[in-house]
Amino acid sequence: PAPTQQLFGTGIIPWSPLARGYMTRPWREQDSTKRAKTDPNFAKFVGLGNPAEEDALHKINEAVEKIAKNRGVSMAQVTTAWVLAQPQVTAPIIGSTRVEALREAAAATHLKLTEEELKSISEPYKPRGILGHA
Repeated sequence: PAPTQQLFGTGIIPWSPLARGYMTRPWREQDSTKRAKTDPNFAKFVGLGNPAEEDALHKINEAVEKIAKNRGVSMAQVTTAWVLAQPQVTAPIIGSTRVEALREAAAATHLKLTEEELKSISEPYKPRGILGHA
């Protein structure tokens, strides 16, 4: 578990575990989405625009894409399975607006990633600054 959660015996409910949809499709296709075109906060909250963060995000997205293709599942399922594999996570927030997306999230509970797959997603991560609502 994360040090703070371990110290206090608490868990985490991650906000936006699919990164506003960024982890549901290859990063090269992001510009074509309705969210990217209409959400003024998409890039800011996902971490795009900062070269160091963007490079890490691309690598994570590519790792998820590769696993999804190899397993024959969606990128959303792989991402949700990764979130659920984190020991400090008690539950992800699933904010789907489509029944199919809800089904994908439910199916992710049966997807167990290997240690190698988990590592390929986790390793490129770079800590980010805290963003809040003003």
